Amino acid sequence: MTAQPIAAEFLQHANDEQLHADQVALRITQLDGAPDFNPEGLLSRSVAQYNEGSSLVEMIEEDLVAERVVIMWYAEIARWFGAADPTTRRLMEDLLAKEEEHADDLASLLVEVQR
Repeated sequence: MTAQPIAAEFLQHANDEQLHADQVALRITQLDGAPDFNPEGLLSRSVAQYNEGSSLVEMIEEDLVAERVVIMWYAEIARWFGAADPTTRRLMEDLLAKEEEHADDLASLLVEVQR
């Protein structure tokens, strides 16, 4: 497998992540909050660590680990909101479903690359 399909998958995931950030920012605004997009703050609040892989396999593995961390985090947030804020809970559940899809995509890519 060449790097091109993997690069396309990573780009799609990056675009999805931007959409997720926009959706969360909109919800924060709807709740009369102010989203904080300061790059330093974003890095310090991240639940996943950024580790740059030195090979295609390592890059996929690192991204898969990050996706799995985010899956656990979104599930916890959705449980926390529970019935108190069903709109935000549903948003988190939707984001969770997309992250699970990303993890499945990456796991499949990992199998293909290692053949």
